[in-house]
Amino acid sequence: MNPEDELIEETQAEELPALEPPLFAAETVLNAERQLEASKAVSPKLPKILSIFCIVFAAAAIGVLLWLYFTRGDKNNLIMAIVIVPVAGYMLYSRFAMPKKAMQRWEEKLLTAYGCTELHLLTEFYDKALAQTLREDSDLTTEGYSAITEFKETEHLFLLRHSAQQWYFVEKTGFTVGTADEFRTFITERIGG
Repeated sequence: MNPEDELIEETQAEELPALEPPLFAAETVLNAERQLEASKAVSPKLPKILSIFCIVFAAAAIGVLLWLYFTRGDKNNLIMAIVIVPVAGYMLYSRFAMPKKAMQRWEEKLLTAYGCTELHLLTEFYDKALAQTLREDSDLTTEGYSAITEFKETEHLFLLRHSAQQWYFVEKTGFTVGTADEFRTFITERIGG
């Protein structure tokens, strides 16, 4: 290498600023179990309440109709009870089995896209922004804290909303820099600002 090339390399190396180390860093394994936990945490409460109410109402209606059939012998009540049973069954199925089916479909999509059933995320938090890397495809996402509009916490995750349907997942036990308790304070001070 000639002396001019060495001088250019030295000059370029000097011009690049050193990156500040992250204030917090967390590794997150996103699998179907964590996805389901997050989905339950971020889904609206009203549909859950209405679903439970409808199931209880359908069960009560079936009970009353069967009671009327056995006490009065009216076959119309039995027919109505038989009609309500599949509706109640579907409501129970949609409440308890459909979320698990959705997670199976989610895993199948991961298998197709990445060849695995879980994703590995590294999220680094700096003073003014965060950066999240997906190990499976080296995809890097950066975001200023002003874009984070909501913070939720589940048993295993911190969830940071950055758009209507998109969240950053940060595993509480995955911190390699900082702690979960310190992070909670840090992020609540920076949301939206």
